[in-house]
Amino acid sequence: MRQKVRLRDSDVDHIIESFKQHFGKDDHLWLFGSRVDLEKRGGDIDLYVETYLPQSEILLKKMRFRGDLWRRIGEQKIDVVVNVIESDFELPIYENAKKEGVMLI
Repeated sequence: MRQKVRLRDSDVDHIIESFKQHFGKDDHLWLFGSRVDLEKRGGDIDLYVETYLPQSEILLKKMRFRGDLWRRIGEQKIDVVVNVIESDFELPIYENAKKEGVMLI
């Protein structure tokens, strides 16, 4: 059973399909922020990605992923935060997204 988030099931399905198209099979995706808080209204779609792709590919992957999402679910504010697993770079948002968010894949 799918955890409740403030998105239509079809939108979640489109996000997952698009993620699979643009990222690797060992990569993971979380929805976090206001869309996982059932008490709030509105808000952008915040997505957190953990990937094994090389840093040099990330910008293009993010742009194509977001563009594909706009085609599938309509143009709206979508923030994509990417953590390259093999990088030493860490931001507090990485842990927060995983802790407070809902893992989609």
